[in-house]
Formats: sequence, C-alpha cells, structure tokens
Amino acid sequence: MTVAWLGLAFGVFMAALWSVYALNRLCTARYGYAPFSVPNAALMLVVNLLLLSVLSGHPGGQGLDEALAGTDWSASIKLLAAALLALGMLVIIGWRTRPWIALYAVPLMAVGAIAILPSLLFQILASAGDGPEPP
Repeated sequence: MTVAWLGLAFGVFMAALWSVYALNRLCTARYGYAPFSVPNAALMLVVNLLLLSVLSGHPGGQGLDEALAGTDWSASIKLLAAALLALGMLVIIGWRTRPWIALYAVPLMAVGAIAILPSLLFQILASAGDGPEPP
C-alpha cells in the first residue's frame, strides 16, 4: 500500500510540474509572459519558506493555530508577510495574463516553489546550448 501511495504522490508531483511547463508555453505564446518565470518562483519561494516556518514551528500544526489566533506574534507576522507577497504576485500575474491563470499559478508556487524553481533553472541550463552554431 505504501508503494501505491508513493506512486500516486510522484504522479501528482509530475503532473504539477508538467502543468507548469504547459502553462508557461501557453501564456508565452498568447500573452508574451510566463507566469512561472524564475523571478516569480524565487519570490514565491520566500512565501513557501514563510509558510513552512510557521507550520514547522510546532508539531501537529499548532503553529498555524496560534498564528491565526494571534497568540504567536512572530508566526502571525510571517503569515501576513506571506499573504501580502502572494497577493502582490496574484495581482501581477492576473494583470499580465488572466485572473484564472493567476489563481492557479500563485497557490501552486506558494506550496511548490521549492521544487518549481530548481526545475526552471535546470530547464534554462539545459536550453543554454540551443543557440546557433558559430561560423
């Protein structure tokens, strides 16, 4: 059963990464803008790390409960900063493409930027040699 869950998790992960590249190709062709660009993913990595720092502060998700209740001020400030950065990214991507694209891209980057950013960087490195041959 554990192997089946691992296989399912890997399939979901690969489908999410495939959707990143597919949406980038579509948006680049239609709007001239890639919502999953390296700067966007790098900024959303900050959001991802802020959320992880709140959730990993206490076992069982108590850090999130305390942050939302206002009893842990540092966690509340982290959540507020993460929300403001994500909202800003939502506005930027929604303005440059379509709001529904932003509503998909921003939450995906908020939870998956730690995997999306290296994947985008590897794609850039892999395509670096695709230029014209020197004479």
